Amino acid sequence: MKIHQVLPCLSYGDAIGNHTLEIQRILRRWGYESSIFADDIHEAMRPFAKSYTRLKGRELRDAVLMYHFSVGSPVSDFVKALPNRKILIYHNITPGDFFRGYEESIRDVLEQGRKELLDFVDLCETAVGDSEFNRLELEALGFPHSSVLPIILDFDKYTRQPDKKVLERYQDGQRNIIFVGRLAPNKRQEDIIHAFALYKRYVNSASRLLLIGAGGIERYDLMLDEFIRGLALDDVHITGRVSDDELAAYYQVADLLLCMSEHEGFCVPMVEAMYSDLPILACHSTSIPYTLGESGVLIHEKCYEKIAEMIDLMIENQAFRQGILKAQRRRFSYFKRDHVEQILKRVLAQLGL
Repeated sequence: MKIHQVLPCLSYGDAIGNHTLEIQRILRRWGYESSIFADDIHEAMRPFAKSYTRLKGRELRDAVLMYHFSVGSPVSDFVKALPNRKILIYHNITPGDFFRGYEESIRDVLEQGRKELLDFVDLCETAVGDSEFNRLELEALGFPHSSVLPIILDFDKYTRQPDKKVLERYQDGQRNIIFVGRLAPNKRQEDIIHAFALYKRYVNSASRLLLIGAGGIERYDLMLDEFIRGLALDDVHITGRVSDDELAAYYQVADLLLCMSEHEGFCVPMVEAMYSDLPILACHSTSIPYTLGESGVLIHEKCYEKIAEMIDLMIENQAFRQGILKAQRRRFSYFKRDHVEQILKRVLAQLGL
């Protein structure tokens, strides 16, 4: 039995790419023949994938296709035209308006993706979202059969040796507030900076903000730099892309994860924070409350003074902090690998696979 995965872009180090690799490892362990086909393949990922144009002949014959959907792409037309049985894996599509004025080409691709998604309503035997938020969107669009398959994470990478340079640089007694994610308008790093500026100025001057993630949207990157300079902040550090060992170290030195994002399809860093026993303060938007469940602390209104006070409470009030961490540990059990593998097994079993 062959179950292949197809996606527009196989990136290095992002949630969708890692999820795809983990699904392939599981499928092969269960005895399926499984390959990954993509259009844009990052150089570091080329050993793990083939061009989607090679999905033909023997590779295609009798194969079930899992199509990872997150952007508009010519791959959609290719997959739609194939007669094979199909499973849609929906990672959500960031609304294009977030990129208005920053990167119109990204906006166009995202808006095209919204149109293409509708074409799959009657073509897929089942559709899975990686959060309940995504599943509800599939249901609203008319997909008749939908379920949730959370992102599958390799937690082993956090048990390896954390980067010593990061530990030495930031384990110095200052409070470390972190956010993990690419620099992007929907993730609202400027709102994180705003809240941190008030926390540092009026609550705890011995603090720093670590924004962990790569940039690349030039106008947004420049706006963040200007915003930081305008607030005269000298303790905001934008790391760029980091290795797994560096990421593990950043979670180890952190005192709190602050997420002000206004659109997430899943939000992997929150699960990573749960695993790292790091309290989470996050904006109540899109998939965030679904991923947190009954854990973390949700921001219902962006009142930055109150957010600054809550940061202090979650770090310094140990009874309050321990209560949050206890709830996050309970929630984390849902994302453990054994549990998510059983969910994947049920999805396949429902299709007789």
